[in-house]
Amino acid sequence: MLSIQTNKFQMNASRAMTENQRALDTSYQRLSSGSRINSAADDSAGLQISNRLSVSIEAGRQVNRNLNDGMSYAQIAEGGLGQISDALYRLRALAVQAQNGINSKSDLKALNTEFQQLKQHIDATAYSTEAFGRLPLVGDDDLKIGDVESIEAVLQNGVSKSLPSGLRSIAYIPAGSEQLEFRLDSYSMDDDLQVFTRSGKHLVGTPLTDGVWTAGGNGIDTEADLKDNFFYPENGYLADASYDGSELNSEGTSSFNGMTFDFGGDKHDASNYIETLTIDHVTEPLIVSVVGSGAFEVVGNWKSIGTGATTGSESYEKGPVNITASINPVSEKDFITMEKTPATVEALGLENSALDPIELAEQALAEIDAALNNVLDKRSYYGAKLNAMQSAQRTINTAVTSSTSARSRITDADYAKETANLVSRQIVQQASTSVLTQANAVPEQILTLLNNTST
Repeated sequence: MLSIQTNKFQMNASRAMTENQRALDTSYQRLSSGSRINSAADDSAGLQISNRLSVSIEAGRQVNRNLNDGMSYAQIAEGGLGQISDALYRLRALAVQAQNGINSKSDLKALNTEFQQLKQHIDATAYSTEAFGRLPLVGDDDLKIGDVESIEAVLQNGVSKSLPSGLRSIAYIPAGSEQLEFRLDSYSMDDDLQVFTRSGKHLVGTPLTDGVWTAGGNGIDTEADLKDNFFYPENGYLADASYDGSELNSEGTSSFNGMTFDFGGDKHDASNYIETLTIDHVTEPLIVSVVGSGAFEVVGNWKSIGTGATTGSESYEKGPVNITASINPVSEKDFITMEKTPATVEALGLENSALDPIELAEQALAEIDAALNNVLDKRSYYGAKLNAMQSAQRTINTAVTSSTSARSRITDADYAKETANLVSRQIVQQASTSVLTQANAVPEQILTLLNNTST
């Protein structure tokens, strides 16, 4: 009977020691990790709640970053409008100055020259105000390559067509086009084929020193003249385009950006007025012009016309910007939408404004005032959107802080409590070890006693 009771005592002591060791391990784990819940077994309900809170917290932090991006977008757009406002103030001053009766004709012409250059600056500002791959100050309809049509819209493959020459773009060749050939007959006139990139790099044609650039009122003597009178967005060029003739092919074969050009050169002598050009493939949009003062006949052949999408071409996202303002964006009210605010010369109604003659200066003043009001309304629009995003950000930050606190209360270890438990369990562990040692010694003592009695 004594042996059975002794074994039972040993088993109880061993089991208590094992349970205490398990509790001791839990205390060590909580103190080392700082978390009360290290597995689902610790608190399954608390783990589920804390995971839901973690999802909300991470979503809130991402929404906060999204709102920061939205505010940057609005600030960039509003900054561009500020520059356009400054240009409009100067335009208005010039319009007032132009109406002064003391101005001579040459004075009025000089004022109008500055006036037109400022209008170009407005367009350049609108097109260069870029945020996250978007042009907020340029309407979606203006993101096409100016008012220039694709070559396949101007010419039929293999069919001859007569067109007027001059200082203008007649077509653009989309990126991705393959195996193009052109044959131009200038009808015994000096009409020259010219090919540019949208940034103003002159790839094929005649140099600016050629008389074709000044003939017939074209008036191009310098690179600055070309920029001021030809490199317009409506002609297919980028707003910041500037002339670069370093890659010009006046005759022969040349390569640029993976494209090969074979040009027959400028032909306008008594025996030959035919100009020819072949292009193997097009890696970025090319602007085609025939500069002169008459008319020409052209035949174009090609294997295929591309869609325009390729490395090096300009591509901007269209449509409004929707900024998430909620951790569960499921409806329109959960987004802050910023529509585009076009502020180009055309969008502001200034495309036909001028100061010469004087009658146009009087009309320009009213047009500029309307444009100023338009720009100020757009700046106010972005100001309101900034306030809305800042308010949404404050709300999100408050929710993230509250959720973080709630999760902390559920998952964080109570160091004071766990330290007390650790000390208590260490004492119990030491006591259990001592008791178990004594329990294991009892059977040996009994056996020794029995052996002594038998002898």
